[in-house]
Amino acid sequence: MSKVQDELAEQVAIFASYLRENGLRMTRQRETIVRTFLSSEGHLSTEELYDLVKRVDSRIGYATVFRTLKALTECGLARETDLADGRTRFEHYYRHPQHHHIICVQCNRTIEFFSPELESLHKKIVAQYDFEALRTRFQIFGICAGCRNKADDSGPPVDADLVFARDALRIALETERRGVHFYTTASEISARRPTKETFHRMLRDEESHLNRLTEAWNHLVEREPRVLDAPVFLHFDFEALKTIFPSREQISRRLRPEMTEEEAFRLAMAMEKEAAEFFIEYADRFSDTHGRDIFLQFAAEEEEHYKTIRSALEDHLARAAADDAEEGSAPRRPPNPDVFG
Repeated sequence: MSKVQDELAEQVAIFASYLRENGLRMTRQRETIVRTFLSSEGHLSTEELYDLVKRVDSRIGYATVFRTLKALTECGLARETDLADGRTRFEHYYRHPQHHHIICVQCNRTIEFFSPELESLHKKIVAQYDFEALRTRFQIFGICAGCRNKADDSGPPVDADLVFARDALRIALETERRGVHFYTTASEISARRPTKETFHRMLRDEESHLNRLTEAWNHLVEREPRVLDAPVFLHFDFEALKTIFPSREQISRRLRPEMTEEEAFRLAMAMEKEAAEFFIEYADRFSDTHGRDIFLQFAAEEEEHYKTIRSALEDHLARAAADDAEEGSAPRRPPNPDVFG
């Protein structure tokens, strides 16, 4: 085998060993995801890796890609990196030297560079303050030569409605990705099988929404490829989404492994309510009708998610009440009043 093939085989073996140590198997789908990631250079988001994997095996779901990337990070084969484009990205980590990034704010081109001078300065500063560094990130943001020298005769400007649609889809896609993240983590934490299955159902719904949005994104780019390079019209603080969809550590604190199905439904309802209220509040920041309407549409979609979950909770409680009646137990409390009136 070539050196590249040897290194790939070594890393696949490391991942397989990690899975065994954690009571998991190296399934065909996991191996496909791992080999695809390790064979791809650059800084991939979960969605980008998902798109690559789907070309190999269309049956692999987004949540499986998400979980596998998380495991790759935990076992030291991948590392998360933030290039300030609203997405968490992953790069190869095993036997890769410490490096830094230059990022074009117009085309998102990313250049990796290694600087012995920076490494030396880093060690000097850490020693000077008797500090134990856990991680270091150095990034330079600017405009690359290609964007600076781009010809002025590139054709008529991209239709503003398409640019609005692009920006709105980016926000919607990131919202759904974080929803998938939450329900994936929640299903992993839950110890009770019925609760785990409840979160799995919600996860499938989120994945379905994400797939529809991805199709809309692909259709938009096919219709007007230049839309990817157009300036941002609809500015949005992606970090703000963390207030709705917490990190894994926050989810672990918020969820109990023995959470019941009813509690799982109520937690999901609360999150959809928070999301709707968040988008309504965000809509008020826009003076233009178009921008405000987009975020109000997001709020309306979250309201529909809420009502769907509420309906499922009502069905669950009705079945539970019927079971309690047969057993002679006290009836369970009804769902909370509809917060959307």
